[in-house]
This record gives sequence, structure tokens and C-alpha cells, in this order.
Amino acid sequence: MQTQIIPVPFYEDTLVMIGKDNEPMVAMKPIVESMGLDWRSQHVKLTAKYEATMVIITMVAEDGKNRDMICLPLRKLPAWLYSINPSKVKPELRDKITRYQEECDDALWNYWTQGTATRPGTMTVADRLRVHRARHDVLNKLEATTHAIKRQALYEELTELSTLLGYPAPALTAVGSTEPDEPTAITELWDAIEELTNLGIKTNHSRDLSMIAININEVARLAQENKIPLPSCQDIRRNIPLSKYNPYIKNTVVNSAIAGKSIKCYIFKVRRNGLVDAQ
Repeated sequence: MQTQIIPVPFYEDTLVMIGKDNEPMVAMKPIVESMGLDWRSQHVKLTAKYEATMVIITMVAEDGKNRDMICLPLRKLPAWLYSINPSKVKPELRDKITRYQEECDDALWNYWTQGTATRPGTMTVADRLRVHRARHDVLNKLEATTHAIKRQALYEELTELSTLLGYPAPALTAVGSTEPDEPTAITELWDAIEELTNLGIKTNHSRDLSMIAININEVARLAQENKIPLPSCQDIRRNIPLSKYNPYIKNTVVNSAIAGKSIKCYIFKVRRNGLVDAQ
């Protein structure tokens, strides 16, 4: 079962959630102790009321060792907090607990009288989980690619997702690596081939999955027919040796996997996850 650490703002503090099977859980002992409450007595109280929903999750503690943590679903946390007597917590936490309990009153009133209860300007935990997953996916894609234009586009997505969560975006140079920019003609060539592929139009004549074999005249014709911008064939051929995203190998005749006959093509090595295949 997958777990994910999720920081969630709680007034001036940040609670650390554990995303387990798409449901956020809260490690209770750190919260109880930070409020100055006795863990043993609260453990008895939690077990008596929430035993059916409590789970034990193994986490790495501050000493680097694995510890079993008693966790409560986040949806149950308000009920537990509402049961706390503010006079029994640390003085510096009393106003916060009272404020939260009063907010619970307002939320219950709004739910029963208006049919909904939301806090304006904040994301739900489910929303934050979705944004966290999207941010993680973008980070992986950014780390995997060395294509300068694609890296910039992914970085813009990463920045927007980080802003939604209230996090600073890491520096672009800190995630993955890049290579010197390719000539514009080659970048536009690969972009055109990608657009053609998305339209279901095949351009790769190679029978070897680790290679790309393209006929420039054919790509130019297909791009024109589908109104996809492309530099002149002369400009593309002049810059083909400088292709870095898919490194250029040679210009030769291949037995086409598309047409089933011999066609002269430019041959390139396929990139996988930002790296040249070792095949």
C-alpha cells in the first residue's frame, strides 16, 4: 500500500498527514504531545471511540528508525479536537483550540442550514492530494527530459502547482539537467513529427525500436498537408548533424516498416526518459 507525506496548514502550524490509499491520516501522538496533553490518557480515549477507524502506519522517526504510529483519519480529527477541554492544553494553544471549536460550530450550522460548509479561499484536503500528485508527476517528467523547450514548459507547470500549495518552486537547474539548445530547425522538426504522430500519421520507417528513420521530403509533405509549420528541407538537412534530443547517426537506405520497401532515410538514436538507449 502506498503512503505519501502531505503537509497541511492548520492555522499558524502545519500538520503532517500520511496519505494512505487515497485517504489522509494523522499521526496522533505528535499532535497530542505538542498540545501538552498526556498521550496515555488520550490513547485510551482514542481507542475507546475510534478503534474501528484507527490504523498503525510504520514511519521513519527523527532517529532514523522505523516506528509504528497510531493514526486517525483526518476526517475524524475535528471530532477529537472538539472533545478537548481548552483549559487542559498548553496556554499558548488555548486560543487556537477555542477558535477551531468555534469554527466547528459555524461549519455544522452552515451544513444543516445551507447544505454545505466550506472555508473560503482554501483547498480541500482532497484537492491538495490531487495537486501534490500532479506536482510529483511534473517533477518526474522534468527530471527525465533534457529538451530545453519541454523543460521550460514543465517548469512553468511546476511553478504553478507549487504556488497552489504555497511552496517555493525549486530552481530549474536543480531538477534534472539540460544540454545546449538544438538548432531551431531541428527542434521544429521533432515538434512537427510529434504533432503528426498525435494525428495518427506514421513517419518512422525504422523496424528497430531503438532507432528513428525519417525521410525529410515525406515529413515536409505531411506537415504541409496538415498545416503544421516546418522550416525548409534545406535548413533541416544542414542542421541534422547537430540533433541532440535524438542523436543523428547516418543517412542510409532502410527497409521501411511503413511502406514495406526501400526508402532513403536519416537515422537517429531514440531517446528514452531523457537518456540515449544503451541497446
